Amino acid sequence: MSKCGLIKLGLAAAMLASTSAVSEGGDVGSSPAYRPPPTPIPFAWTGFYAGAHAGVGWSNGDSSGSSGVIGGGQVGFNYQINQWVLGIEADLAGTTIKDSVSATVVGPGAVLTGNAQASLDWVSTLAPRIGYAFDRWLVYGKVGAAWAHGSGSASGAINGMPVASISVDQTVSGLMLGLGAEYALWDNWTAKVEYNMMDFGNSGPFADNKFNILKAGINYRFGGPGGHF
Repeated sequence: MSKCGLIKLGLAAAMLASTSAVSEGGDVGSSPAYRPPPTPIPFAWTGFYAGAHAGVGWSNGDSSGSSGVIGGGQVGFNYQINQWVLGIEADLAGTTIKDSVSATVVGPGAVLTGNAQASLDWVSTLAPRIGYAFDRWLVYGKVGAAWAHGSGSASGAINGMPVASISVDQTVSGLMLGLGAEYALWDNWTAKVEYNMMDFGNSGPFADNKFNILKAGINYRFGGPGGHF
């Protein structure tokens, strides 16, 4: 082969090598770049919700104070501004809270007996609430109105013979204070624990008209999944 032919063959080999390098470089450049995982979207508390709850209730009386279980439901609405959550909630619950007392007085030729009992049939509250959200956690307090329906009766007897009886059936109103915490489980479901103190003043069939309620509940928020309204 002539010297000119060798030069042409060398130039052709150099061009092929250059083309291969450019092609490999292009392949490297076209490989997908690393993308960090998406930032989780904070849970949004805005929306209407409804749910159910159950718990225990007791009066502020002495060791003989009344106590029982409670159970019912609630509805409400939340509106979130940054991490602050403003809302209003109404609930209604039946109770088994009861109280009773009896007394006997022995006199000359006579035995006087007396019995009295009272029951707290249901309680209801309506209160605005304000909370602070830590993503899926919400801590809150509320102050509002409370209503309760109580019924009671009292009777007396002399030597076992009934001589008097009286009954009371009354709905009373008062003040409610509450504290609670709520956690977003998944999508639209949340669970909560809440303490309420209700003060009905001097009205109603109970001797002590301050009641405490500790309850746990679950809510379903109406809106899109993941807490978005």
